[in-house]
Amino acid sequence: MTVGGELASDKNAAIRGIAWMIVAAIGYSLNAGIVKQLSSDLNTMEMVFWRSVIATIILLPFLCKHIGSTGKKSLKHWHLFLFRGVFTYLAMGATYYALANMPIADVYALQFTLPLFMIIVAVLFLGEKASFGSWVACLVGFGGTLIILRPGFEEISIAAIAALASAVLYSTTNVFIKILSRTESTTTITVFGNLVMLVIALIPLLFDWRWPPVETVGWIIALGVFTTGGQWALARSIATADARIVWPFDFLRLPFTAAIGFVMFAQLPGIWTWVGSVVIFGAAYYVIRMEAAAK
Repeated sequence: MTVGGELASDKNAAIRGIAWMIVAAIGYSLNAGIVKQLSSDLNTMEMVFWRSVIATIILLPFLCKHIGSTGKKSLKHWHLFLFRGVFTYLAMGATYYALANMPIADVYALQFTLPLFMIIVAVLFLGEKASFGSWVACLVGFGGTLIILRPGFEEISIAAIAALASAVLYSTTNVFIKILSRTESTTTITVFGNLVMLVIALIPLLFDWRWPPVETVGWIIALGVFTTGGQWALARSIATADARIVWPFDFLRLPFTAAIGFVMFAQLPGIWTWVGSVVIFGAAYYVIRMEAAAK
């Protein structure tokens, strides 16, 4: 292939990767609005469970395809799938609780800290090394969270703590995904991960089971579809193009969720949310660039 052909191929891959990231941002933003809408009729655990049911139905064809070819192999790592399922359940529960109890744009602004927590988790559990610049970026990013939360000027709510906790939990989940990816395909990790999470999400509901109201069924289906679609689009984006190219477009989640929050719930993020989220996102993007350069 000629140099011109390679450049054209790289450009096309970048455009496709950016497009998938924008689709993912739209999916996650719609998911946030749906969670907040459902929160008046369903509690957090119920939302996580019914979302898992719809996701499992969507992924059922992949499950049937891979259970025969990779099932026995994957069962050797059942404990990793279990840990991943537990942490994903806790992370999603924390996210849904935060979305139900604070402006949705504020939740995603705080969750932009996830790449920063990934640095800490990778150092502690994977033995990876972080550069001095990465540690500085983490401090700057966490300073951005203080701009949003403004302790001493505003009361820090349990919902805000849940939003930050979800970032920590998701970063831990990513560690298990990273370990599993050494021996398992992305499809296998996604399919088995959702199956494990469905079982975990069912357990607490067995003690106080109730069917969701009929009027929420459409919202529940939409929740499962947009969540699964957003996850799939995000994976395709990162697989298609360099993370340094596509990651900045993840920031579109903030204006998207702000628009949804305004239209559906008459909520708008304050100026400090915008300022803090820019600081957090800038620090997170720097970390991603440093990691990519190191590789």
